[in-house]
Amino acid sequence: MTWCVANPSASGAALRANLEFACSESDCAAIQGTGGCSFPGGDDDGSLPTRASVAMNAYYQARGRNSWNCFFNGTGLITITDPSSGSCKYA
Repeated sequence: MTWCVANPSASGAALRANLEFACSESDCAAIQGTGGCSFPGGDDDGSLPTRASVAMNAYYQARGRNSWNCFFNGTGLITITDPSSGSCKYA
């Protein structure tokens, strides 16, 4: 299986745009409310890359895991290593 994650060098603005787009097109319950990947501090707690990755991966998985579904203007990376951590499980 493969997953889509945010490129560590992506800017905060790009990650926020990816997050908004991906959540408008797929299920982002994991990063909202009491989801396993939600963070109460918003963007100020350093969780933006994780939240963006979860959203980007949800989009990628929902669209059939095609490489172009993880492109996000060059800010997405496909990985073969499960990025899940603790209660934050990637689909």
